[in-house]
Amino acid sequence: MPAFVLLAACTLSSAQTADELKKLQFHGFATQALMATSNNNYLGMDTRHVSAGWTEAALNINDQVSEKFRAGVQVHYTRLGAFGGDNVSLDWAAGDYRPREAFGLRAGRVKIRWGLYNDTQDYDPGYLWSLLPEPIYAVDWRATNLSQDGVEVYGRLRLSDANALQYSAYYGAYSWSPNDGYMQDYKEGGTVFTSHPSGTTPGGDLRWLTPVQGLTLGASLMIYDAHGHVENGSFRSAPAYWPAYYAQYNYQKVFASAQYARDIEYDIFTVEADRSVELSDERGWFVMGGYHLTPKFQAGAYYTHYVDAAAGDDHDPGNYFGDWAVSGRYDLNAQIYLKLEGHFIDGNGVGFYEFNNPSGLAARTNGAIAKLGFTF
Repeated sequence: MPAFVLLAACTLSSAQTADELKKLQFHGFATQALMATSNNNYLGMDTRHVSAGWTEAALNINDQVSEKFRAGVQVHYTRLGAFGGDNVSLDWAAGDYRPREAFGLRAGRVKIRWGLYNDTQDYDPGYLWSLLPEPIYAVDWRATNLSQDGVEVYGRLRLSDANALQYSAYYGAYSWSPNDGYMQDYKEGGTVFTSHPSGTTPGGDLRWLTPVQGLTLGASLMIYDAHGHVENGSFRSAPAYWPAYYAQYNYQKVFASAQYARDIEYDIFTVEADRSVELSDERGWFVMGGYHLTPKFQAGAYYTHYVDAAAGDDHDPGNYFGDWAVSGRYDLNAQIYLKLEGHFIDGNGVGFYEFNNPSGLAARTNGAIAKLGFTF
């Protein structure tokens, strides 16, 4: 059993008395979505015929062991068409020691703080959208990008009464999920792995809570590598640098955000005596905004764009992706909510797969999502 699971299990099991058990906090959610698209199947589902293939559920347990130490664990079930599967995965399991506001330490399986939403994208009740911008927070790649096994130091530094800095720095190990779109992309490119690639993920995040009420500016950097085995050879991804720059504004009923990210990656394949290098230079961004029209209803829209600059052909739909999304959310009560969302997509550079589009991909796709959620 991995050490981070033992850490969380031993800490939580120390709550032996009835009074101690009462201190445990249980939270979770479950969602079921219906999705339909024109022209192309999307995200590994048969969406051209209306798919109910997107189901999620999560449960987390937290224990405030002492004033300065907290431990917890979250398990997650995801079925996204061909991705995910019938097994429950471990999102995070960590101990969190925070002796002061300016310094804290987490250890175990820790979520990666990158950009605006990477460390919260697994919590559907927390945001308006059914789908976050696919080029930046791909739901079909989430299992690979969400967390790492390692340590994180973090804290909040007060600059004045009106502004502060929040920081995070981390180091750990990760592995590619065998059941998500990341592996499928390589498979459709002709790469067959005989072992799942894994590597290290040092990185950090710095955000400025500005004197302008509700305005946050920030930047993140994730550095990752990977190594694995392919048929008759080996695979190595040289250290890749994945910076992100972002801004967010939340004040009263208005919320808005924007983010830009660029990922340059060199994949090195050695098969028998031959060595080849594949370069990708992927750039993505989004702008989004919304408004709380009533305490129970909010609506918003975003535009997101992606291009593989290394591909060299700006006219090939496989090298770009643009998506206009319009979304609404209604909270029936504190536990049950409904989301409705429309997508108008130009290009198929992300989120589309050959295995369930055997006749080829059209350049444009429209889609609609209805999602029912329950949280506690």
